[in-house]
Amino acid sequence: MVAGVGTENGNAIWGRSVIFDDTWGIPSGAIGCCYGETRATVGVYDQKFPEKVAVEWLDKSENRIYYGEVAIDKVGYKLAKNLPPFTAHTGKVFKDVKPYLIIGMGETGEIKVWISNTPSAGFTGRVLHELGSGQAQWRENN
Repeated sequence: MVAGVGTENGNAIWGRSVIFDDTWGIPSGAIGCCYGETRATVGVYDQKFPEKVAVEWLDKSENRIYYGEVAIDKVGYKLAKNLPPFTAHTGKVFKDVKPYLIIGMGETGEIKVWISNTPSAGFTGRVLHELGSGQAQWRENN
C-alpha cells in the first residue's frame, strides 16, 4: 500500500507525526494541498492494514498544535484488495492498482482517513472511500 497526507488547499501546515497502530508511521513535513489527495507518498511494506492513526500537526497561521486519533474502519482492508483500475488523462489504463491510504488534516482540526485507487483527483475511474473521521484537539504552540 501507499500512504500519504493532505490538507485543504490554502491551509499550509507542518505535519509533526503520523503514527499507525502505535507502531509504525510515515513522514509528513510541509503540507499545502489537497484534501482527499496526497502529493507526497510513502510505500508501506510488511505492515498489516491499520486500525487507527494518531496525528499531530502545527498550523502556523493560528499558532496551534493539533493532535488526535481516529479509528480506521476494518472494511478498508477489503476495499484495498478490490480497488478498480483507473485511466490517466493520457488514456493510459492502470490495472495494477495500489491502495492509497490518505490522511487528511483540516483547517479547523478535522481528521479524515480515505482509501483510494489513485493519489489525487484527475483520473477517470477514481474511487475515494472515507474510512474514518474525527476532531483533533489543540494547544498553543509555545
